[in-house]
Amino acid sequence: ALVASEDIGAAVAHAVQEPDRFHGVELELAGDRLTMEQVAEVLSAAWGVPVTAPSMDLDEALAAGMPAWGAGHLWSNAITQPARPALARQLGIPVTSFATWAHRHLTPTT
Repeated sequence: ALVASEDIGAAVAHAVQEPDRFHGVELELAGDRLTMEQVAEVLSAAWGVPVTAPSMDLDEALAAGMPAWGAGHLWSNAITQPARPALARQLGIPVTSFATWAHRHLTPTT
């Protein structure tokens, strides 16, 4: 999952301030859950140029001698990355969407 560094800091601060509340909590931190195609769309918008998510099916990956690559692409194209942003929000941890992060850090400034 894509995680903004400031979100990691916020999660740590919350856990340190309220250790009993966060004891045993498994927090898969991320602002949102995106497929690689959605990540490419966000990057395209931020940079103002087309960005595509390279993809190959399992047969293409096997033919290229990269079976793990093909299996990984099948997985990342079919489902979003693991994350539970709703749980973070329930715990009071602010999370940053990838689009917001990209706008802050990747868009040209004048």
